[in-house]
Amino acid sequence: MLLDSYARPLRSVRVSVTDRCNLRCSYCMPEASYVWLPRSDLLSFEEIARLVDVLSGLGVSKVRLTGGEPLLRHDVAALVRLLAHKPRIEDVSLTTNGVLLHDVARELRVAGLHRLTVSLDTLRPERFLALTGRDLHGAVLAGIDAALVHGFQGIKLDSIVLRGRNDDEIPELLAFAQGIGAEVRFIEYMDVAGATRWSLDQVVGRDEILTRVEARFGRVEPIGERGSAPAERFRLASGTTFGVIASTTSPFCGACDRGRLTADG
Repeated sequence: MLLDSYARPLRSVRVSVTDRCNLRCSYCMPEASYVWLPRSDLLSFEEIARLVDVLSGLGVSKVRLTGGEPLLRHDVAALVRLLAHKPRIEDVSLTTNGVLLHDVARELRVAGLHRLTVSLDTLRPERFLALTGRDLHGAVLAGIDAALVHGFQGIKLDSIVLRGRNDDEIPELLAFAQGIGAEVRFIEYMDVAGATRWSLDQVVGRDEILTRVEARFGRVEPIGERGSAPAERFRLASGTTFGVIASTTSPFCGACDRGRLTADG
């Protein structure tokens, strides 16, 4: 087992398959022009698979494919196939903005992808355009529908909450997730190394999120210990579960068991 300097085991690795993205989310990477890595610098799928072999020999059992936007990488399902059949890898998941998901959901499922997380910050097309700079809200919803049709269960929806921009949709996003059998995770807006115009007054904290949920749905019950997971999970009286990732007001880094492999290795 590989341990870090705080004696934490490395059990999970996030693999960025590309640095490119097809959205320009204001809370992440709003710049219109951006210098991408040369394609020749990106790790090949075979190189990624070899590195995962090495890491799995040191205790890693979970792999999450990310980006940028991972579905921009041509034939990412081929990488899923390489990883999903490794005997020491128990879980292969993918985080996507959902824009391209509709056309590849079946292929990813057949390839062996276990879990799927889709970013969804708003249910309103005009707000999606304002937040991301792209008029692609319908494509994201179509991608979620396709994932459900092709058998993905336990889908997670990640929602960054920004004061004055989408925080009034907290109950609606939770109701939407409930309606499709997904679990929404509300994420506090956090500073991304100074890349955006972050300020604390834009942050809607964990306690306020829970207060707004209770105002609409009634009592909220915490669900046990979260271990190394970033989300603190809660249950409504109806049985619906949701999570809060309090990355700003209640950092959880002490229990982290994750490493990250960048797109260029």
